[in-house]
Amino acid sequence: MRALVLALTLCSLGCVPRAWAQGLPPPASEPLRLLTEDFPPVNFQQDGVVKGLSVEIVQEIERRLGLKDEITLMPWSRALREVQGPGRVALFAMARTPAREKLFKWVGPIVTFYSSLYAPARGGLRLRSMEDAKRAESVLVVRDWYTSEQLATMGFKNLVPVSDPVTGIRMLLAGRATLFATERLSMPQTLAQAGIPEESLEIVYSYASSEGYIAFSHETPDSLVQLWNEKLREMKRDGSFRTIYKRWLPNDAPPL
Repeated sequence: MRALVLALTLCSLGCVPRAWAQGLPPPASEPLRLLTEDFPPVNFQQDGVVKGLSVEIVQEIERRLGLKDEITLMPWSRALREVQGPGRVALFAMARTPAREKLFKWVGPIVTFYSSLYAPARGGLRLRSMEDAKRAESVLVVRDWYTSEQLATMGFKNLVPVSDPVTGIRMLLAGRATLFATERLSMPQTLAQAGIPEESLEIVYSYASSEGYIAFSHETPDSLVQLWNEKLREMKRDGSFRTIYKRWLPNDAPPL
């Protein structure tokens, strides 16, 4: 009886969150941990504030669900371990690859990634195929990024893992590797953050594209993942997804 009175009182005050009404458990049961990495302009931190394309999309989905979970930025390798651990955890934006398919529950796509091989500018290096890249002395890759998974799956034996893109860029320019396999969306801002002129590097071969998703841990309820997918589809229908996408990537087409 007390529970009924409390519920009626809350309804009369209009303070029941929309997420409750949509069948989610009360927020107090367990919050959703939202994780991302430094990968501008998709997700990054500026003046202590996490922002970017995927951050705005995630925040808008949460707003539509009546939720406001905190977003934490951390190194990719650590975030990848966290989302495979216990609890309700989501990591974005993650390339959806065959190797990762069964490890997570997926919401998306929210961004398209483009994989390219970089070399020092004006070095005269030209590649005609990925077989040429396989014969290079060494190819730098960021540890646990999908670009690393891609090349390993393609049979590359000359991969040299690094902890982050800036380290890879500096090693490449110092002549400690022949190529750097990375993602072109973030390269201009990554170079700017490192104080390296954009013209220092050039793309010598572009070889793949992948779609980025919000990846949820297995302990995240299916009902919650379904609601996130529904709200994302709603954003794509009403045009708000495209508006956010074009604000950050004006020259790229939003994924469907």
